[in-house]
Amino acid sequence: MQRLIVTGINGVGKSHVAARLGRARAEVPVTSFDAIKLTNGWQQRPRSEIDADLARAIDADAWILEGGPSLLPLALAKADSVLWLDPPELVRAWRLVARPWRNLGRTRPELPPGNTDWPLEQYRFAMRSLRNRSKLRNRIAAALADAEIPHVWHCRHQRDIDAAVGAWSRAVG
Repeated sequence: MQRLIVTGINGVGKSHVAARLGRARAEVPVTSFDAIKLTNGWQQRPRSEIDADLARAIDADAWILEGGPSLLPLALAKADSVLWLDPPELVRAWRLVARPWRNLGRTRPELPPGNTDWPLEQYRFAMRSLRNRSKLRNRIAAALADAEIPHVWHCRHQRDIDAAVGAWSRAVG
């Protein structure tokens, strides 16, 4: 296990879990898809640039890539493991409510500079994400059903995450 995707919809804890996985195996770099996609002020780079930078990142021998379902079409073919974070909706909703307050006026560590969390903007985004839950979950499920990935963890609860992190920690390149 050398190439791991941590995926899920917004507010499931992808960045937190990816950082934990990175600490478990410090020799494997962690990349945030948001860091590839965004410039500053929450503006997205042109798709061709995003795809080119993502292709460069997944051509490496080892990586942990965290991001939502939009990274799956390009990255799944190169991955040997996927950790799908899919907590109960109430847990996710609470995280989406709390996140901008935890990071008020600051840029989260996994984002490029200039992408500051302010509650009003983040709540608009969170509401769209909550409304689109089924569509986004279905995109992930369909992508994983079509992929031939040796290791897939579908994590609904903390114990599932702990088991996946344990398996990843014990894996040797």
